[in-house]
Amino acid sequence: MKKNFFCMTVLVACLMCSPVMAKVVISTASKTGTYYKVGNNLRQFVPDSEVKTSAGSLMNLQRLMSGEAQLAIVQMDAYAYFLTKHPEAEHELEILGKLYQECAYLAVRCNGKVKSDDDLQTIDGATVAVGKKGSGTSVTWDYMMQLEPKFKNARVKFKGGSRALGQLAAENVDAVMWVERPRLDGKVSTVMKNKDLCLTGMNDWDLNDKLPSTGKPVYEFKTVDVAKGFFNDKEFETACLDTIIIARADLDDDILDAVADAILKYKSTLLGKK
Repeated sequence: MKKNFFCMTVLVACLMCSPVMAKVVISTASKTGTYYKVGNNLRQFVPDSEVKTSAGSLMNLQRLMSGEAQLAIVQMDAYAYFLTKHPEAEHELEILGKLYQECAYLAVRCNGKVKSDDDLQTIDGATVAVGKKGSGTSVTWDYMMQLEPKFKNARVKFKGGSRALGQLAAENVDAVMWVERPRLDGKVSTVMKNKDLCLTGMNDWDLNDKLPSTGKPVYEFKTVDVAKGFFNDKEFETACLDTIIIARADLDDDILDAVADAILKYKSTLLGKK
């Protein structure tokens, strides 16, 4: 009896001392956004993982560096911006692959004083709404200011979505910038249906900067459609960027390989496409 009790005590002690595998945390964004959906779809390729919401790319990168998360979805320009503040991140983090591209849109009043991103650089007192502080769009604006310092001449308002477009129509701001995947619905449709508002792109050539680690530009200038139709076709050139999955470089090699493989082979599954 004493022998059996001793064996049980040793077994319990061994179990308590054995390492417990922690869940892999995937940091995304708000529950209503694409990043959160991608993160949940990614879970099927990463056993024993969980998804955490966040305020966006910068928080995701901070979580990776602190070890609070092991995988994250971020904008490429947010990563480039983060590297300027934390150069050590280039060695501690690893880009596993890109998911899709997002592009920068600029809404203005058709008869307003700001007609383009050039006007934001040169017109005294020009105001631009760039989303909530810490949001993906506000990070894009911060990084664009690093590449083109003249953008610092514009006054920033931290508002986004329909509220920001309402402020634009009410002449409380001169422009609204946001970043999203090229499409004809959403905010693009809202602007195009308002006769007082017009759309343009962010296409200053100084935005053609390269990421030090790869030597490739952070932004790629592309022509995006904002209206279709024989008599109503409208398009413009703007800066677009990759949305990527980043991991801690010290994450288990099997998990890193599994995620990279999923991006290469099953991207449509990650994006929720059938």
